[in-house]
Order: sequence, then C-alpha cells, then structure tokens
Amino acid sequence: MLTELEQLAAKIGRVLHHADTLAAENQRLRDEIERLQGEAAQLRSEREAMAADRELLHIKIEEAQVRIQSILDKLPTASDTRQMELIGAEEALTQPGHPDNGAHAPGEHA
Repeated sequence: MLTELEQLAAKIGRVLHHADTLAAENQRLRDEIERLQGEAAQLRSEREAMAADRELLHIKIEEAQVRIQSILDKLPTASDTRQMELIGAEEALTQPGHPDNGAHAPGEHA
C-alpha cells in the first residue's frame, strides 16, 4: 500500500508540475495576446490617420485640378486668333517706317 501511495504521490507531483507549466504558458499567452492587441490598436490608429491624410490629399488634388482647369480655360485656343493678331500687330510695329517704332520714313524729320 505504501508503494501505491508513493506512486500516486509521484503522479500527483507530475500533474502539479504539468499544471504549473500550463499555468505559466497560459500567462505567457495572455501577455502575448495583450501585447498584440496593443499593437493592433496602434496600427488601427495609424491606419485611420493615414486614411484621413489620404482624404485630405485627395481634396487638395481636386482643388488643384480645378485651379489648373480654370487656368487652362483662360488660355487661348487654337481657333482663337487674338494671339495671332497680337503677333501681327507687333510685327507691324517693328517694320521700318512705322510711325510708332521710332524709325522715320524717308524724308521725315525727327
């Protein structure tokens, strides 16, 4: 009977040791879960900040596109002859004998 009690005590000792090992592993896993939850919360916060930044950049891009289009709309088109008329008028001013270019026609005095 004493041997059976010793064997039973040894088994109980192994079970308790195994239970302690499992409890330590359980605590380690709980700590790891807590750490991962903290990281997940931080990543979620960073993702939300990045999404807000992206939205802000999207708005800025749209505003810039509107400003660029406004500038482009003000530029003359290929069918707009006003630019050519200005060039033609400038060339006429630079022709010798034109009264506005500072040159004098033959026989004209300053």
